Formats: sequence, C-alpha cells, structure tokens
Amino acid sequence: MDKSRRNFLKGLAFFSLALPLKVYPFPKEEKFASFRHGIASGDPTHSNVILWTKLSEVEVKSLIVRWEVSKDKDFKELIIYGKHRTNSTKDFTVKIDAKIPKKYNGRKIYYRFLVGKNISDIGITSTLPIKNPESFNIAFCSCSNYPAGYFNAYREMANNKKIDLVLHLGDYLYEYGSSGYASDDAIKMERIVSPSHEILSLNDYRKRHSTYKKDKDLQLLHSKKPMIAVWDDHEITNDSWKEGGENHSPNEGSYKKRKKNAIQAYFEWMPIREKGIKNRIWRNFTVGNLINLMMLDTRSAEREKQLDIEKYFKKLDFDEQRFFKDLQKPRKLLGKNQFKWIKEKNNNQFKWSIFGQQILIGPKYLPEIFKKVDKKTFPEYLHKYLSLAGTKIPYNTDQWDGYPLERQKFYKTIKSSQSNLVLAGDSHNSWVSNLYNDNRNFVGIEIGAPSISSPNFVDTFGDLVDSIDKSFISSNNDLIWTNGKNKGYVELEVFSEYVDVNFHFVSSVKTKSYKKLKPVSFRVSHNKPLS
Repeated sequence: MDKSRRNFLKGLAFFSLALPLKVYPFPKEEKFASFRHGIASGDPTHSNVILWTKLSEVEVKSLIVRWEVSKDKDFKELIIYGKHRTNSTKDFTVKIDAKIPKKYNGRKIYYRFLVGKNISDIGITSTLPIKNPESFNIAFCSCSNYPAGYFNAYREMANNKKIDLVLHLGDYLYEYGSSGYASDDAIKMERIVSPSHEILSLNDYRKRHSTYKKDKDLQLLHSKKPMIAVWDDHEITNDSWKEGGENHSPNEGSYKKRKKNAIQAYFEWMPIREKGIKNRIWRNFTVGNLINLMMLDTRSAEREKQLDIEKYFKKLDFDEQRFFKDLQKPRKLLGKNQFKWIKEKNNNQFKWSIFGQQILIGPKYLPEIFKKVDKKTFPEYLHKYLSLAGTKIPYNTDQWDGYPLERQKFYKTIKSSQSNLVLAGDSHNSWVSNLYNDNRNFVGIEIGAPSISSPNFVDTFGDLVDSIDKSFISSNNDLIWTNGKNKGYVELEVFSEYVDVNFHFVSSVKTKSYKKLKPVSFRVSHNKPLS
C-alpha cells in the first residue's frame, strides 16, 4: 500500500541481606555477556511482575543469569532473588515471573540482572495495588516507527513521575524494509532498521526487535515503568487478520509460518506473561475495585478479512448500496472465545472498566472539507476517497467501522460496567468521542492515542491539518475533539468519580532537540458523556 494512502487511512526465597557478588562463581566465558538491549518489566498483578532482559555477545550455547529484586536502589536488602538459564533457542532472552511479598504490594521496587562480572541497569517496577488508591495513573501509546522519527515521547513518559503503568496498544515495531514506509529521513537521523529487507523469518523478527530495543529512549521507559502490551498489525504485517494481511503476498511464503515467527519473537522480546495459547493475548488486570483493565486483541486471533473498499469504486462513483449490504453481513473481529472471556471478566464491581485495544471503535466519516480542497494537491488514486467526504460512508474498514455487527455485540457485552473507557491506537492521530449503540444509548468514552513517531495527518496534509481537525468534529456528531498535528502519548489520572485525560505532545520527532507542548486535557465524569 502506498505510504500517502496509508497516512490518509490511517522463585523464590525471602532474603534480608544481599550476598556479596564473590559468592557467585561464574564460568570464564560468561564475562563476555552484556545487556545491550536493556531491561524491562511488565504484566504486573497484585502479587507478580514479569522481569525481562536480553543477553548479547554470548559465546556459549546456554548460560545462567542471576536476578535480584530489592527494596532500595543500592541492593543492600534483597526482597527475592534467583537464577535462570537461557539459551539460543530463546534468543538468549530472559523472562522471570517474580512473586513479590504482600508487604511490598503497590510499592516501588528495584530489580537487576547479573552474569559473571556484568551487571545490568537497575529497573523500577511495582505490583498493582490490592486496595483502592486515591488515584492511579495510566499512560498509553501506540505506533512507534523507528525510521520515522525519534522516540521522544517515550522519554517524556519515562520522566513523568506520576505515571504508575504504561500500556502499549500495538505497532511497537514495523515490519518494512529499510527503504519502506516512513523512512525518508532515516539515513539523516541514523535510524536504519535491521535487517534491511522486510521481515519474514524468525531471525528477521528477532533482529527487528533488537533494533528497537537498542533505542535509548525506549530502554529508559522500560527501566522506569512496568508495561502491559498488546500487538496490532505491524508486529506481524500491515492490515493483518487471522489468515493473512495486506502486506503479505504469495511470493513471501506461508502467512501461517510468518505469523508464528512474529508471535514467537514477540513473546521472547516483550515483558509479557506466557499462559496457554500464545495467540490469545487478551487478559485483565485490576487495581482494587477502582479499575478493571481488559486488554483485547482485535487483530490476530479471530479477525476475519476486512472489506476491501476499493472494490466498491468504479472510477469516482461509489456503489453505496452494495457496500452497506456487504458491511451488514456477520464478520468476526473479537470472535467467540474472546467475547465469552469479556462476558466472564466484565462486571459492575469496578468503578471504571478500561478496555485497551488496537483500533478506533466510534464511527468516523470523512469531513466536508475534502469536498472543497483542490484535488490536484493529492495523488490521483486518492481522488475517489475524497468523493466520500461529507457522507455517512465509513472510509476505513480496517477499524471497527468495518465490523458494525461485532461493535454492537461488544457494546451489549460491556453494558453491565459502571463506566467504560475504550482506548485505541493505530490511527496515528488523537481522538475523544462519545460512544452510543444503535439505539443512541450512551456506552462510554473512546480515547484514541497519537503516534509515538509514525506519520499522522500533518505529514500528509501539512497546513490544512487544523482545518481538517475542525471539519472532522463538525462532520462527526459523536466526536468531541481530534488532533492530527502532534505526536506523543495519553495519560489517564483515574479517580473514583472522574478521570483526567491528558494528551501530552512533543514539538518534533525529527530531532532530539524538542519541547514539551502544553497538554490538552479533558475531565471524564463517571458514566457521563462529554459535551
């Protein structure tokens, strides 16, 4: 898919004193192992948290890594510690599901890894509070394209001391080759991905994760905050579904094999808990009875193929009748197993039900302004899309708009919640919308995150972006606000009766010399639409 079009659409023991390092004998060859890819923590529960690292410059087939968790930065008083063997079949990644004593619940703790004489950086993490805190801060983000720009927003998240937990809603990495999507400035910024070709094999996906994990801003974020992550499409390939993807062609071999490679590498390289079938990454986390966080998969497990909107165009004419007839046919997005799980886990015990998922759920229509723009400023193949402006025809069938029956089923499934927030990534732009079912009953609030670095509307439309944002709001009844100009992340400060939503932006992703922009803020009251 052309990039202009894409821009457009888009174990254990408790220990009181640390043992001196000399009590750990180590093989001579282990001294060469290093921690070039940093450390990370993730998937915190009330009692456990995943600790992750990756060993580099390893000259043996397997080796033992020591890990320690401490109540303080100097590691004079260890909470727990242990050993773990890793090897080449795991790409020398290390993942520990550390059980943290109850007395440290919800408190900041410190962790590190040791191999021979080498010691990793020190990480900060925590379990999730069992009891209700006065407030709990969650940051969320998506769409971090390495060659498109620097991860300045990751650095800002890492340095935001109010943030307790980070959610990554997908497109943590991108699959394209070094001259592919959004790579125009990659050489100048010295952000060339490895391998240089589009990734297909297990080794390819591992190398691409390696490229991203070497980024110092991403390393800083992982070392400072626990992360809960789900994949979207680019962790496998663009616009993917259960059995294929837009960016997978027959000459690239078996999609099933490619997907298996991508998922294996993802579980090796991410601080995600491994339970049951790896393809089923939906899982929930709770903070007292303040928050029920449910992370969903709208992409890989059960999604059926998207409607190809191109097929409904005949030159500039659009076959609206045939399109809506096909759109209303049953088409899975979440699927039977995930719906069953949501129904089991969702209830009104919690003040806030927060759904972390990949794609925009509220209806989005192209704004009136596109009727007025000079079509000569856009490639000819985009002219037909501009013809949908000002209509109630959904233009992006990769979003929930392409699965309207599944959307209504989801709304019905979550109606038992006290108050719903549905988070989204994928679009590269910022959004706040009220959500209503077909009967115009209020369901909750949608909050869409900007990209970390991937191109958004400003990269396609330039100076028109402010006018486009305004026209989007006037052309979409339920849309409260949008921003296609800035990149960054979203912070949710969750209280019992309201959530303060703060959009944090950086002035540039093309240089490391940037400024923090003034946040754009909204207060979402419990179970009430925004006006």
